[in-house]
Amino acid sequence: MEIHRIIQDASIYRMLPFLLLYIGPETILPLTSALAAILGILLMFWHRFIGLLRKFWKLILRKDR
Repeated sequence: MEIHRIIQDASIYRMLPFLLLYIGPETILPLTSALAAILGILLMFWHRFIGLLRKFWKLILRKDR
């Protein structure tokens, strides 16, 4: 296996953890954009979500008479 020998000779195995740990701006910005979109949607509908939870909570805890 020629590729395996080249990788071994280039000592990629020793550098691999450092290559995997590199996180630059080009990888973080899409992640932060997606998190901001999720947070924005959550904030827009937060009061409706809480109202729905309260209705379910009252329905579950309601005593049948």
